[in-house]
Amino acid sequence: MTKQMTVAELASVVKGRILGSPATDLRIDGTCAVDGYVDGKIAFVRNAQYAEMLRQLQNAVVLIPETLDGVCSKYPQNVYLVVEDVADALMHIQELFHAEELIITEQGISRTARINGSALIGDRVYIGDYTCIGRNVVIGDGTRIMHHCCILDDVTVGRDTYMYPGVCIYKNCRIGNNCVIHSGVRIGVDGFRFEQNVSRKTVRKMPHMGMVIIGDRVEIGANTVIDRATFAEQATIVSDDVKVDNLVHIAHNARIGARSLIVAQTCVGGSATIGEDVWIGIGAAISDNVHIGNRAKVLLNAVVAYDVAEDELVSGFYAMPHRQWKQVWQKLKEGF
Repeated sequence: MTKQMTVAELASVVKGRILGSPATDLRIDGTCAVDGYVDGKIAFVRNAQYAEMLRQLQNAVVLIPETLDGVCSKYPQNVYLVVEDVADALMHIQELFHAEELIITEQGISRTARINGSALIGDRVYIGDYTCIGRNVVIGDGTRIMHHCCILDDVTVGRDTYMYPGVCIYKNCRIGNNCVIHSGVRIGVDGFRFEQNVSRKTVRKMPHMGMVIIGDRVEIGANTVIDRATFAEQATIVSDDVKVDNLVHIAHNARIGARSLIVAQTCVGGSATIGEDVWIGIGAAISDNVHIGNRAKVLLNAVVAYDVAEDELVSGFYAMPHRQWKQVWQKLKEGF
């Protein structure tokens, strides 16, 4: 049955105030975009750039920030739910209506799963078809592991973690609680460390003997690869609440600080250190051994070859403070 709430009930949930049309008894059953508004849904507008779209709507229910409450008198034909933080309120409402749709509800262990007798499997665990669980693996309560996954020896997986089909976790890795690991992810792969000897015409590989440690509430997007550390007792570390997009590569011995966000097609080099609350944009390249300070922002396609200070915003190739990069770019354009 579809969940429904009145505008007044939603206002209470997100601690917002209602302006505009008095039709607060309108029933809402989900969310939508303002430029494709659907009756019975709630949309959002975060800045004045999109406020003019409200002119075309009638009896729409729209989340807006306190800074835009002037649109309520300009377009009074709609219902406005005014909140301090639109993004936070929208996510809260989205979860209210749709979170249950994302829950993996399957129960039990598939008859086609292969589980080593030494593995310790918690309560309420689901293990899907043709999934393989190795020696001395520990899986916490409530974890869901879908079809065709492979968890090799000596891996620990915390409680209430989701793994979508086709995940592979190599030996001796640690996965925290409440994580989400999407299809095609590879954790604990050997790092790319080879030595070329031109005179002997040989290429030798450095065996990687370390581990990967994933913190709690980490989400890792599809087809991302995280390499294990080089030496035993060392670890590549992805800290609590980090969110990693699809198609990201994190190399051996890298360390990602808590709550950092890493967007698609980023490459984090070996032994790079990323601080807490960092934003790494699309397609960035972080060189080996580089340190990025807390709360820094690396814009899309930046090539970071040098350390980045705390709170710094960098862009370009090679990356430099963003304001400086814009000045350089302007000079380049003037010279063409």
